[in-house]
Amino acid sequence: MKMSSKARYGLYVAVELAKNYHDDAVVNVTSLSQATGVTEKYLEQIIALMKKADIVCSMRGASGGYKLTDSPDNITVGRVLRAVEDNLEIVDCLHSDCANSGKCVARNLWGKLYDNINGYLDTITLTQLAEDKI
Repeated sequence: MKMSSKARYGLYVAVELAKNYHDDAVVNVTSLSQATGVTEKYLEQIIALMKKADIVCSMRGASGGYKLTDSPDNITVGRVLRAVEDNLEIVDCLHSDCANSGKCVARNLWGKLYDNINGYLDTITLTQLAEDKI
């Protein structure tokens, strides 16, 4: 399984927001771009996906920007990655109708691998990742 740039950059943004998490602190897109090395235009696309998943909210105005909707202790890496990726499935046929699902010798393997990957990602919080404590 290979993570897309959206997944990597979405996680970079989330960690940067976790590092700057305060009661009313917001981080503008220019600062996020500088901290992550990602263009502002691409960040806006990724942040839109994170807003849709209620991970990030925006504040308008001269001192506006973005912040996490909840404490970084309560937001997992898995939640962030699923917000910016279409899914985290390791094979396309895992959760769709597959003509060979009854005969597939690897279906259980793929299913268990998927469950283990997602289970692990859901045990790591943004705080842990931001503090390099995984």
